[in-house]
Amino acid sequence: MTDWLAQGEASASQGYLTSENRPLHRPSREWYGQVMPGSWAPNIDADGVDGKLTGIVAIHRHDPAFDENVFLAQVQRLFFAVLEAWTALKPALSQGVMASLIWEQQKAQISAYHGNGWRNALDGLSLTSAVVAGALSDSGFDTVTVRLNANSADYDLDAGARVISGDTNRWDWTEDWIFQRPSTITTGQPGTITSQTCPNCGASVTVDITSICPFCDAAVISGQFGWLLTRIDRV
Repeated sequence: MTDWLAQGEASASQGYLTSENRPLHRPSREWYGQVMPGSWAPNIDADGVDGKLTGIVAIHRHDPAFDENVFLAQVQRLFFAVLEAWTALKPALSQGVMASLIWEQQKAQISAYHGNGWRNALDGLSLTSAVVAGALSDSGFDTVTVRLNANSADYDLDAGARVISGDTNRWDWTEDWIFQRPSTITTGQPGTITSQTCPNCGASVTVDITSICPFCDAAVISGQFGWLLTRIDRV
């Protein structure tokens, strides 16, 4: 895992990011996913803060251990893991924390980049804020929308490391990441960094939510989060 985790967590704070005199940057990624069949995402604009609080209360009714701050701390780490999978062209890194549709979309774009000899760079990636913007517990699913404000460059490189598209300057950008789980699932012990055995080669790997074994490149998933990223909306 890159230094994004340490740098991003150090700079993360509450509140919304504004972009002065420049439009918000739009990342070039093409994987967005969709919410689980039969469910829907919170209507942030219509529901407002009261709607979010009602959703959190509904989740607490069947899962008293759910803690919004702990959840956000885990989401912040997952944010960097998912984007590490993308820029490192290693979809196995994100498989355990993304729903099947959005992961297959990410995997397909990674495969296309592999075929062209390309890779995407998000230089200077930092997470400025992560806040719960909406929540629901209905139709058999708990659904939480997290608004993420971030900053990075975003450009593509060819096999010769030449910039072929995008912007090497850093821009502010905002996305809503939607996480879901069956409403029958309850919160376990808060995730911690632990040493686990790689299922592929047996090496000891330090992992919190997800990591890549440095010896054989296999994914090592902690299984401690319980939520899946199902959809990303650009804001």
